[in-house]
Amino acid sequence: MPERNGVGGARLRALREARGKTQLWVELEAELGTGYLQRVEYGRVALPGRATLERILSALDATYRERRDVLEQFGYSVAISPPDADEIAWACAFCRRELDEAPFPAYALDCTHRMIAWNRQTPRLFGLLPGDPALGRLAGRSLLEAWFDEVSPLARLVIEPEIFLPAMVRAFRSEMATFRGEPWCDEVVERLLALPRFRRYWSETEPEPVSAARALVPVRLRVPGVGEPLQFRLSAEHLVDDIRFRLIYFFPADLPTMQWCAAGATGEPVAGEMPHEARP
Repeated sequence: MPERNGVGGARLRALREARGKTQLWVELEAELGTGYLQRVEYGRVALPGRATLERILSALDATYRERRDVLEQFGYSVAISPPDADEIAWACAFCRRELDEAPFPAYALDCTHRMIAWNRQTPRLFGLLPGDPALGRLAGRSLLEAWFDEVSPLARLVIEPEIFLPAMVRAFRSEMATFRGEPWCDEVVERLLALPRFRRYWSETEPEPVSAARALVPVRLRVPGVGEPLQFRLSAEHLVDDIRFRLIYFFPADLPTMQWCAAGATGEPVAGEMPHEARP
């Protein structure tokens, strides 16, 4: 225990110093006795209470990752809850550059599969203008529901749902394994099970074998205004600083799709793609 407390205390001290706060300031903010934080930081407290550590972390305005790291160093398990508005704003800002530099469609989801940010290629992929109200209706809701809901505009894009949807179920099982046991995770699954197509593939699809390789989900989409189907491989990558968020990349899987992505990156029209104002 002393060794663990020494590591946890050092992590707490580094966090405090990074915030430019004195021990006395934190003690006053967290309602601690004078000198208590010094003893914690140097591993002289057998085991600080979790509530006490939470007050210290709140005083330091610790991020989700910082809270998790410190609490785990002291031996406390950390419940994973869906992000709040401030955490979503942080994630949007954090992944903005990554999204903007991707030369293909990409967007960010939180752990409940809500779309929180996207790049300029994403509206094109959905056949929408950047300011189309339909894009706003997709934002902030579960994109997984949108793929499985037969009346959704996203579901109508999928050419081979019998291939794509089972692959999405397998990816969903893998993604949610991290959060298994959290009450909100069960609620996410229950909402999806209300959709007939999800319920069907959930019962029919076996879990994917454990693999170190990054899963790639194949999909062929009939994008409005584009003459031939576009082919992609979907990949998910968690944010290192907060596993509750991940980026979804649509990697082009054939030459016409590569050309379509390249045209979108430069703003030039691509052969076979109608301008928005000419679309029915």
